[in-house]
Amino acid sequence: MYTVVILDDEIPALEMLESLVSRHESFRITATFTSPAEALEQLPGLLPDLIFMDVEMPQMNGLDLARRIREVSEHSHIVFTTGHTHYAVRAFDVQAMDFLVKPITPKAVNRVYERLARQQSYQRKPERPAADTIVPVTAPTVTGFGRLEVRDAAGELIQFPTRKAEELFAYLLCHPNREADKWMLADLLWPDMDGERALRSLHTAIYRVKRVMESAGLPMRIMKTSEGYTLHTEAFVYDILQYEQAGPLLMGEHPELEQLDRLFGLYKGPLLHGKPYVWKISLEEKHRLVYEKIGLRLISHAVSSGAYEAAEERFYACLLADPLNEEFYRLLLALFPDMEQRQRIQQLYTRLLEDHS
Repeated sequence: MYTVVILDDEIPALEMLESLVSRHESFRITATFTSPAEALEQLPGLLPDLIFMDVEMPQMNGLDLARRIREVSEHSHIVFTTGHTHYAVRAFDVQAMDFLVKPITPKAVNRVYERLARQQSYQRKPERPAADTIVPVTAPTVTGFGRLEVRDAAGELIQFPTRKAEELFAYLLCHPNREADKWMLADLLWPDMDGERALRSLHTAIYRVKRVMESAGLPMRIMKTSEGYTLHTEAFVYDILQYEQAGPLLMGEHPELEQLDRLFGLYKGPLLHGKPYVWKISLEEKHRLVYEKIGLRLISHAVSSGAYEAAEERFYACLLADPLNEEFYRLLLALFPDMEQRQRIQQLYTRLLEDHS
């Protein structure tokens, strides 16, 4: 079940959307607002999975409001609603998940659900299981492709106490089982602070990260070394780690398609999407290229086997993950040599544009 907040200064529009969303079995509305200021004040306590928000409001423009929402509820997905399509491009500048044009239909609401479900790495759990129902205990999860998320065994999102602690954890996730020099980390995270103060700040951040890991039940350890710290992943696996270990699989001439398909499904978007970490740039490109290679292999195999529907769905998933990658699109076109298949690709590309309009 996904929690939802709705914000619209026009009460009839708000009530209409509230009615549509409440009918969907996978959405639970936790609050509605007509005032952007009130919404900003309440969001830190709500932390919804999804926010439906009008673009044009008299008190504050929805695009500006979205940037402020990122500061107080950064893991919430934003869906803009408006009667004007010219806001679409700017909406995606603030990492909106979707853009719905009024009047909104049940089909559009369901599309939002399907997109959200694809991005989430955890399974829904019933709100109130029966007393005699045994609820299976799942494992905690960490995802780094798309939004950085840490969830406990119950699927609850774990928050970091500070941005620096979150960035430190993200860096260690991206460099698993390798020593990270303490002076390098201190300079990376606190470049304007003198050495000893930065080192003390690093020690505090390490403590905070350990507390987050403990609260989530993550079976990983941060070990202090003579020169720094190492994140030992133990037997725990997560998406970034699996991509780090994908090299041998991709080098083989006949890799296991099931393994490739599993890796393909792990990629939910760019590495640590939305995080302004300079150090992640080269890693983001590295993992994107791995995803591209996996996608090309799967699509090529599907085409050669005549499984065109499977090829189309994987192609569409690739475009959703990186819709502006013209080179990727050109390479994928080369896999479909005849005119009929080129027409099918054009139809898919049109579908992509419609989903972002």
